[in-house]
This record gives sequence, C-alpha cells and structure tokens, in this order.
Amino acid sequence: MNLAFPLISFPYASRILLPAGIGKVNFANSVIEYFTLAASLGSFSYAAREAVRVRDDRHALNKIFREILTINLISTAFSYILLFISLVFVSKFSEYRVLLIVCSTKILFTTIGVDWIFNVQEEYKYVTVRSVIFQLISLVMLFVFVRTPDDYVAYAFMGVFSSVGSNICNIFYARKFVNFFEKTAIEIKRHLKPIFTFFGMSVASKIHTALDSVMLGFMLSDSAVGYYSAANKIKGLVVGLITAILATLLPRSSYYLGQNKNDEYQKIVSKALNFSLFFSLPSAIGIMLLAKPLILLFSGEEFLAALPAMLIMSPVIVFIAVASFADNMVLIPQRMEKVSLQSQIIGCIVNVTLNGLLIPAWGVFGAAFSTFIVEGIITAYKIFFSLQHIKHRGFVNNFIKICVSCIFMAAAVFAILLLIKNVFLQILLGIISGMAVYAATNLILRTDTALMLAETIKKRIKR
Repeated sequence: MNLAFPLISFPYASRILLPAGIGKVNFANSVIEYFTLAASLGSFSYAAREAVRVRDDRHALNKIFREILTINLISTAFSYILLFISLVFVSKFSEYRVLLIVCSTKILFTTIGVDWIFNVQEEYKYVTVRSVIFQLISLVMLFVFVRTPDDYVAYAFMGVFSSVGSNICNIFYARKFVNFFEKTAIEIKRHLKPIFTFFGMSVASKIHTALDSVMLGFMLSDSAVGYYSAANKIKGLVVGLITAILATLLPRSSYYLGQNKNDEYQKIVSKALNFSLFFSLPSAIGIMLLAKPLILLFSGEEFLAALPAMLIMSPVIVFIAVASFADNMVLIPQRMEKVSLQSQIIGCIVNVTLNGLLIPAWGVFGAAFSTFIVEGIITAYKIFFSLQHIKHRGFVNNFIKICVSCIFMAAAVFAILLLIKNVFLQILLGIISGMAVYAATNLILRTDTALMLAETIKKRIKR
C-alpha cells in the first residue's frame, strides 16, 4: 500500500496543485524532516538492534524500551524548541509558517509511535493492515478536500493524518509487548554514545537526501522544488519498497549474530544481496526507459521539465538498494555503524559543495546530478568495508545472469515504446512485458533469487 498510495495520490495532487503547490508542501516536509530526525536521534536502527537481542526477556525488553523512549521524549522537546525559534528568526519560513506547523505534528507522534518495537517483534501483518486503513482514509480525504491550487495545506494534512493516525494506533498496540509505565530503574547514559553515532549517520544521510529540496527552495523557487519532487517521486517509491524489505531483515541478521549462528547469517546476507540487485537493476533501467510517459501520466505536461533530472536519478535506485543492504545486513549487525557514519559525512560534504556549485548553473538537473554522484560515493565506501564480512561465492555468476536478463527486458520495453504511442498503454504494456521477459530470462538462466521466488509462489499456491 505504501507503493500504491502515492501512485494514486500524487498524479491527482500534482495536476491540482501544479509545480508551485507541490513544491511548497515538499519544501515544508523536507524542513520538518530535520526536526523529526532531531527528535528521534536516529534511534530506530539502534533500538531494533539492541532490543532484538533481549526480545524473549520481557523485563529486559521493557527496560530498553523505556530508556530509549525517555531519551527520545527529551530530544523531542528540544526539537520543538528549535522549530519555534526557527519560525521566528528564519525569514524564509514566514511564508510557510502554517504548512510547517501542520507538518510538525509528525515530530511528536513519530517519537511516541515507537515503530521500531514492531520490527523487533516482526509484527509486519499489523503494520501492513494499519497502514492500509489510514492511507485509504487519507486518500478519500484527498479527493474531498484538495480541489484547487490553493488547497496545498489540506494536501499536507493528508500526509500528516496517515502518519499520526498510524502512530496513535501504535501506542495502544505496543502495550502487547511493553509496559509504558512499569516502575523499573532506567540507565540512559549507556545508550547515549551509540545513539549519537546513529544520530550522526542519520543527520548526514538526511542532509544529503532532503537538502536538495531545501536548497532548491532557498536558491530558486517553489516550482523548482515541484519539478525535483516529480523526478524524485517514482524513484523514491521503488527505493522505499526495496529498502523497507531489507530493513525488516535487520532484526533477524542481528539475532543470528547474537546467537553465533554464522551459517544462517551468511545465508540471509547472500539472499539479501542478490535480492537488492535482482529488483533494483531492472527498476532503474525500466524507469529510465519509461521516464517521459511516467512523468506525463503521473504528473502532467507541466512537469516535463523534470525529465532530465529523472533520467540521471534512475541509477540511484541501485546505489541506495546496495547501500541499504550494506547497512542492514553487515555494518549495523556487525557493530560497524561508524563506517556508515563516515560515508554519510563524506556524502554530506560532497553534496553541499556540489549543490552550491551546480544548482545556480543547472537548476533542478544540478541537484539531481549531485545526488547521483553522492549516492555512488556513499555506496562504494560502505561496500568496500562490508566485503570482508560477506562470503560472496556465486555472486558474480548471479550478477551476470541479472544483467543479461535486464538486456532482454530493456529490448522488450523499447519495442513497446516504438510500437505504441498512447502514454498509458506504453507504461502498462511496458511494465507487463518487461516483467514477463525479465522473469522468464532469469528462470531460464536459473538465477538464485528467481528460483527462490518461484518456489515460494508454488508453496503458496499449494496451500
């Protein structure tokens, strides 16, 4: 649903609000992301890693839960203080004040929603059902309340409603696993050093992911942010899906290492690496080939200026998928988060420098090109330090098979683009034919991930 919801909501909203309206909302959301990060201290991955080691001991789990929640509540208070100071003293924020206040409600509820506890308990069914319900309600509200270009505040509220509603549900459901008010001694100090390491990683990462929109908003215009958002949207959906799946494997990989089950750990690492490439490579190629029809269908002709940016950002899908693999399967479980922090700091410095040079010269394309370079550097750095912990036997063979399958897939999609001129049919038939050819070629070549998925589907059908 996290993939389907934006595919329905964004095409509608972009045609109603136009580049300027979409740009206003995305600028406000990008700013609030920094304050949300300051509130959470980037503790999601740290909390999941530590809590999964004691999840079978309710008392120990509850102790860690209360310690991390206490830290986050304190940091949330400081985050709101910083936000209100910024609203008063940053002149640029005055025209976005209402939007920023609306979006800021996410800060508190992200903290008290304690989403990480459901990762620890592997409660993915609950998370899915909860998300579907609130996103469907948000979708209905979108069609009812967003009717003119002036309704951008209502559009922002739709996104906030889905997030806040989900987190309110979390508060009640989390009591199944933890007690918010259990009277136990808490030790906050022991968490501070590792949490701030994770916070540094998250800050550096957020700077180079959200900074593009913020700098475009400060240096150019709302429309420029809107164009960049359109270019980034489809890529973001695919990346979000792949990284979300990889993130669910973090507790399991940490658990295996904690139990000294190295063989099981290496098996899940191998599967995750093949998985990340199996889906990210064809996604990147498919989006590059279908970039123009995708923009026309999901954003409209007003957003065609985003096409060059979308083309250069498509390969970023592969970079981020592989970097997410390195984080969730190797660096964090192996307690090598400092490597991730170093890569993000390097990426942050390069991104700020390139944006400062390229945005004035190339506009939206400059921001996109900067993202391409930065994500490539970050991924290369993480993989370099991860390789020593990966038994990559058979990887090259699988990678070659995936690349060959991508070539056949690209040929099928290109043929559809030549033969059909209707934008909707180009996308529909391009995706169907591309997926079919890609799947068939991988099965013929006996790629590991394809065989595993085929076996899983067979078992589900037999049930």
